[in-house]
Amino acid sequence: MMTQPFSQPDYLGIGRQLAGLLASSLEGPSGHALKELARAYDPSADESRISAEAFLFHKYLVVQTCVGTFPECRVEEVIGGLFAVLNEKASGLMLSRDRQDAMEQMWLVRAKQFDEPFGDDRRHFLSDENDGIYWKRSLMQFCQNVRLLEHPPDIWAGGRGPSHEASMMVTRAIGSLISAMSEMSRLHFGA
Repeated sequence: MMTQPFSQPDYLGIGRQLAGLLASSLEGPSGHALKELARAYDPSADESRISAEAFLFHKYLVVQTCVGTFPECRVEEVIGGLFAVLNEKASGLMLSRDRQDAMEQMWLVRAKQFDEPFGDDRRHFLSDENDGIYWKRSLMQFCQNVRLLEHPPDIWAGGRGPSHEASMMVTRAIGSLISAMSEMSRLHFGA
């Protein structure tokens, strides 16, 4: 029995689906938990800055989940589709070219800042050291991105505070992203 080859994927369509997943994560429990963590870390933090950093954190999660879920030979095009959709949305907001360029530059800076902490956190998550608290370095980087403090508070001190809630909600968000993207990969690429 011959199998039908998959047609050329609609990367813009996939990008729209990924943008929807990004919005769901950002507007869901993970986004709310990150914002609460930022407020606890720095009560004087500007709400627009907190929202921008929460968006960049979730965008990073979506991109990293794409890398781990879609076939390696398709990842670049899939992420390109997501970025094309996000650029469409930014254009629809009638942001100046300078503002869009600044946003792109900020994304590149944040992605680079998250690479090492997220890699370490992912190894911890996948290891046998199951202490139930994950993404510590990534969440601390998120807080420092909201506002770099000379003497940052220990966000993990004490019991079940905002950092612990953020850890649980980010873990759930990643699980949801993996599940949704695995299905997308299966449907679009048979993988």
